Amino acid sequence: MSINIQDCYNSSITPKFGELKNIINWCDDNCVGDYRYMEDINDQWHSYVFFFEEERDYVAFLLFQK
Repeated sequence: MSINIQDCYNSSITPKFGELKNIINWCDDNCVGDYRYMEDINDQWHSYVFFFEEERDYVAFLLFQK
């Protein structure tokens, strides 16, 4: 399945050193739809933007980050 970045839900995060792998693992284990992530090119502090195809994955991700 392919994700259309213009039509999806997104969230920017700045994980602590070493935490990105745990976040990706969480997405692999918990997302029912497609998701993608990439380094935020507008931020110099190693921020990432996560894109979600499904609203429920996006909401769960926001709650996971709290």
